[in-house]
Amino acid sequence: MNFKSNLIFGLGLSLVLLFISSLASYISIKNLIENEQLLRASNNRILTLSETLSVVKDAETGQRGYLLTGDSRFLDPYSDSKRKINTQLEELDASFMDSPSQQKDLSDLKAQIQTRIQILEKNLNLKLQTGIVSTEKLHAGKQYMGEIRRIVSLMQKREEIILKSRTDTMKKFAGFTPWLIIISALLAIAITLIFFRKVLQDFNQKSELTQKLEEKNEETQNRLEAIEKVAGQISSGDYNILWDQNTEKTLGSVAEPLNNMAASLEKSFSLLEEKEWLSTSSSELNDLMIGEKSLQKLSGDILDYLTATTNSQVGAIYLQNSDGYLHLTGSYALARGQAKDIIVSGEGIAGQAFESRKPIVVDEIPDDDTTVSFATGYTKPRNLIALPISRYNIPLGVLELGTTHQYTPKQIEFLKSVAGNVGLALFSTQNRLRLQELLEETQAQSEELMIQQSELENINSELEAQSQKLLASEEELRVQQEELLQSNQELEERTSLLEEKNALIEQRNIDIQQKSLELEQSNKYKSEFLANMSHELRTPLNSILLLSKLMSESEDLDEQYIEYSEVIQNSGQGLLTLIDEILDLSKIEAGKMTLELNDLSLDEVITDMRMLFAPVAKEKNLEFKIETEPGTDKILYTDKLRLEQILRNLLSNAIKFTSQGSVTLNISKNIGEELITFKVTDTGIGIPADKIKMVFEAFQQADGSTQRKFGGTGLGLSISRELAKLLGGKIALKSTEGKGSEFSLTIPVKFSENAETRPEQPIAEPELPKITETEPQPQRFVSSHIPEPVEDDRDNIQPGDKVILIIEDDTSFAKILLNYARTKNYKAVVSVRGDTGIELAKELKPLAILLDIQLPVMDGWQVMEALKSDPETKPIPVHIMSSMKFKHESLLKGAVDFINKPFALEQMQEVFNTLEEAMNRSPKKVLIVEENEQHAKALSYFLSSNNISNNIATNVNQSIDSLKNQEVDCVILDMGVPDKNAYETLETIKQNKGLEKLPIIVFTGKNLSKGEETRIKKYADSIVVKTAHSYQRILDEAGLFLHLVEEKNKKKKDQASNGQDGELRNILKDKTVLVADDDVRNIFSLTKALEVQGMKVVPAMDGKEALNVLKTDPNIDIVLMDMMMPEMDGYETIREIRSNPKFKQLPVLAVTAKAMMGDREKCIAVGASDYISKPVDIDQLISLLRVWLYDTI
Repeated sequence: MNFKSNLIFGLGLSLVLLFISSLASYISIKNLIENEQLLRASNNRILTLSETLSVVKDAETGQRGYLLTGDSRFLDPYSDSKRKINTQLEELDASFMDSPSQQKDLSDLKAQIQTRIQILEKNLNLKLQTGIVSTEKLHAGKQYMGEIRRIVSLMQKREEIILKSRTDTMKKFAGFTPWLIIISALLAIAITLIFFRKVLQDFNQKSELTQKLEEKNEETQNRLEAIEKVAGQISSGDYNILWDQNTEKTLGSVAEPLNNMAASLEKSFSLLEEKEWLSTSSSELNDLMIGEKSLQKLSGDILDYLTATTNSQVGAIYLQNSDGYLHLTGSYALARGQAKDIIVSGEGIAGQAFESRKPIVVDEIPDDDTTVSFATGYTKPRNLIALPISRYNIPLGVLELGTTHQYTPKQIEFLKSVAGNVGLALFSTQNRLRLQELLEETQAQSEELMIQQSELENINSELEAQSQKLLASEEELRVQQEELLQSNQELEERTSLLEEKNALIEQRNIDIQQKSLELEQSNKYKSEFLANMSHELRTPLNSILLLSKLMSESEDLDEQYIEYSEVIQNSGQGLLTLIDEILDLSKIEAGKMTLELNDLSLDEVITDMRMLFAPVAKEKNLEFKIETEPGTDKILYTDKLRLEQILRNLLSNAIKFTSQGSVTLNISKNIGEELITFKVTDTGIGIPADKIKMVFEAFQQADGSTQRKFGGTGLGLSISRELAKLLGGKIALKSTEGKGSEFSLTIPVKFSENAETRPEQPIAEPELPKITETEPQPQRFVSSHIPEPVEDDRDNIQPGDKVILIIEDDTSFAKILLNYARTKNYKAVVSVRGDTGIELAKELKPLAILLDIQLPVMDGWQVMEALKSDPETKPIPVHIMSSMKFKHESLLKGAVDFINKPFALEQMQEVFNTLEEAMNRSPKKVLIVEENEQHAKALSYFLSSNNISNNIATNVNQSIDSLKNQEVDCVILDMGVPDKNAYETLETIKQNKGLEKLPIIVFTGKNLSKGEETRIKKYADSIVVKTAHSYQRILDEAGLFLHLVEEKNKKKKDQASNGQDGELRNILKDKTVLVADDDVRNIFSLTKALEVQGMKVVPAMDGKEALNVLKTDPNIDIVLMDMMMPEMDGYETIREIRSNPKFKQLPVLAVTAKAMMGDREKCIAVGASDYISKPVDIDQLISLLRVWLYDTI
């Protein structure tokens, strides 16, 4: 057989065997696949049955969880299971469609499941309707669930039997098929090998002939494929092709030319690509920079594009301003606070690039430099480039970019190439902005020029008209010139007459100046006279008052002589009042009267006047009314003390001169003016028309008979008129003899320093309806309903129990407080009325009181006033609670705290914490604010002796610091603190946070007016005037505020107090006092008063004698120095005493009768230790002596 026959026979036999084996394999594999599908169907049926059972279990579990807990979240798996059950049943129908043996069981299973679901649904509905499901209902569905499990188990077992049968069949086919394939493969291999040998022999013979041809053909084909491959790579842009020497077998000599061509093409196309990229990027940047943008917007757009193009993460543009510095104009991704807003030329990389006009590239920047922030963190640029921005070699600024990678030469070249365009764009924008500013300025100037041009045209037209007038007037002037020539002669004559008159006027001016000097000298003499008169009157008056007081306090005189001495003392006080009025008048005329200006409530003035004059009018059977017109301002800015002084004088005169009828105070606002008018109208004796002006003169009344009948000094109206002028107003008078008078006081609503006194003109009286006010009553919150008493612990109180008193008319709320107090281990007593609350507080002495404002019978304010006015209940801490907002008022009235109703349980805890803190607080320190160091030390010594710790401050700032830095429980404030007046000091303390409740006691040596006392009491809790017993009063007040009054310590403290009081009384005993006074009556009266205190008195009639006594008697402990004495007055004497080092520490008390402004400072300046005015108040004098002698005990 030849090569072809062998090949055909062998190949045909192999194909037949291959067909047979393939057919057998196909049949076997097909059977395997069919069996595998049947197995998968059986597995799916078993799995679907399990899932169906699981879904039913989930529904049952969700229903059970909801029935047990009532939580609707357990219904979620139940609802999901209901939806899944239908799907599972449909899948079972589809799965068992070809299995008739399972159809009956499947129908039973579906019926059982539907029944079980219905039972579950009924139980859920029952739970929703009644909230309760019985155990029988729950057990009812158990049998259905068991049946479901049985059917599922039966069906699964059947499927498992079918599955096992099919598995065995599949295993048989799986074992038979490989053997069939192997046998067929071996037969095919054997036949193939036999015929291959024969074919190989034929093939070897032919292959030798064709080998060379095939090798040549292969070589040619390889070269063509290599060349084709090279061409394809080059055409796709891949020029990185290098053929080594081993490729010569394939390419031969073509390899080297191909390498050269590829390198050349790569270089050429790289250059073209780079140029195209540079051109495209530059063009895109130029397009981006076109348009009218602000410098910030343009800089931001440039940075956005450059950072994206060069793959930079941070950037900034700095431009040079007119100040020569580089200012940050735009930035990209700079972390806040890292970029400098201003860079100096040469500073840093950017500044150096700007100065050298060369780009600077920095690689490998350290990690602690600039960071780039993003949403999830931050990174740091490792490379930086700074490019100078210029236009025509004129530096404009610098561009700085940073990146985490290294800049390529292409990117650096691109940045260099666009730097000029960027500079041109920025320069153009700067010029455009400058041009815009210049254009706006030019437009404004153009408009101004147009206005000026219009004005010039108007002026020109006016000038033309004036020129016409000038031409006309020129003719008139020619005529007048001739007339002037004639009148000149007359003027020369008159000039000589005027010169004579001017000489006369000048002489008269000299006379007027001389009179003015004489008048000024007269006023000076008047002031000196008044001062001397005051001294001369007060000096004998001092003796009268001192001796009359000693007589009235003497136990040796009978009642008749004591009554005589009291009459003498009252008369002396009247004379002292007259002297004070004369001094007031002189102060006003001399311009030394000062005003204390503050906001003043009109209601406060009305209340003061009614309280003062309503009882007096009632006593005289007069009707007293106060009327306020509608629209009258309620707040005035004026001096309350001076305003009320004027009104008191007018009202007292009206009541004095009215025997029957009425006295009315009418208050109204002047229409169209910021003025308020107080009209005092009476139905008294009236004033004759010819005497109206005279009553305002000093020491004048309508006639002598009235003075004898009604009394008075005649100074009241004079002082009132001057005070009205001082307040910027005036007093007018209308009167008809026998019918009554009407005095009108008109003052500004708001006082102004520049206000001028208005001329006295009749004041128009507006015809407005009048509002007649009733007797003033403070706002009360008294309830009309008295609730039933609340059952409390008052009958179960044992000694040692902690008792809290609850004064509350809301019985529900009172019971809540009662129960809460019991939980805190307190015995609580409830009062539903204000009056019974006060009685219970006095009876039970509770540890604390909870007080409501609105109460039956007496409101909370009245209860608070009663509690704080009783020494036994004053130290009890009171916590006020009300639905009305009265926190500030409560604290001012002495409450420990205030809370608004209603309040929560947590706030109730705060209330009890506040009360417990107040009850358990132990007194720690008293702050003494006193300008006089000796006074402060004496008071400190006295308080320390009574176991009260204290600290001293001499000015407001020091006191505020002490209050903030130390725990202070009470402040004793002297009225004479030098750097702020007392009112400002009080306001300063009370305005500091945490000091609103701090008790303040004002300790003053000044007798306060009613207005001053009212104003101080807005802030201070108590006022103590310095007298002989003032230290004991201070101790009592401080003890109340520091809660020192306790029953268990009362006896001990009383003993300590009595001991200290005795020690205080003995301070003056056996002490020697030098009394220097030129009036023997004063020496006599002072000697008698001081000897009662156990002191030895050494007299001196003048300053020289006083100095001699000090030199000869070394036992002098203190000096009383009259400041007005012959030969050597008190001022010179004190200077001489202080010039001797021996007497540097000797206490010297200055005594003066002038009582003029500045006297005290003048006395202290020459060396006096302290000051007291005549007539001497013996109590104040004893207090001062104790202050200066306490440290000699």
